[in-house]
Amino acid sequence: MPNPDVLVLWSPTTPAPAAPTRAQRRATQDDERASAAALARLAVARVRNVDPADVVVGRRCLTCGSTAHGQPVTDGASVSLSHTRGLAVAAASTAGPVGVDAEPLTQTVFAGFDDVALARDEAAALAPDDATGRLRAWVRKEAVLKACGWGLSIDPRLVVLTPDGRIADAPPQVGRRAVGDLTFESAAIGALAYPTGAAVVVERVTR
Repeated sequence: MPNPDVLVLWSPTTPAPAAPTRAQRRATQDDERASAAALARLAVARVRNVDPADVVVGRRCLTCGSTAHGQPVTDGASVSLSHTRGLAVAAASTAGPVGVDAEPLTQTVFAGFDDVALARDEAAALAPDDATGRLRAWVRKEAVLKACGWGLSIDPRLVVLTPDGRIADAPPQVGRRAVGDLTFESAAIGALAYPTGAAVVVERVTR
C-alpha cells in the first residue's frame, strides 16, 4: 500500500480526574504532550517510510528563529500536532505544509470571542448561542495558521473562512490550502489544513 500524502493519527489519552489537583493536571498535560509527540514521530515515519526511532521532531520559530519554541519541524516532511483533554493528534505530510488542531466540545467560548477571533461576516453567519460553530471556526483557523508556520502571530480575524471551511480571504503568507474537519470517538472537535488535492488518511492509534 503506498504511503499517504497526508497522514493524521489520533489517540485518546488518560482523562484528568473530575476535580484534579494541580499535580494531577500537570501529569495529565504531560501525558497529552508526550502522546502527541509520539504520534508525530509515528506519522512522519509512516509518510517517509522510515523507522520512528530515526525521526526527530524539533521546533523552530519563524518570528525569532528560536529552536526552543515555535512550529514543529522535522526532516523530509511537514508535521503538526495538537493535544487537548483526553485526546492527542498529529499530522504529517510529504505533499506540503500541514496544520492540525483540536479542542474539547466542552470548551467554553469566552465573552468577546467574536471580536478577537472572527471576521464580521463569520460572526454574522453564526447564531449567537452557537458555541460549537465557534469552536469549529476556531480549530479551522488554528489549523490554517499552524500550516503556514506563523500561528497566532497573525490576527485570526484576517483568516476569513466560509461556513464550509474554505479560505475566502487571508494574508499572503497564509497561502491557499484545503481545510477539512476531523471527528474523533471522544467529545472533541478538530480540523486539518493541508495541500489542496493531497490524499488524506486518518487513523486511530491504540495505545
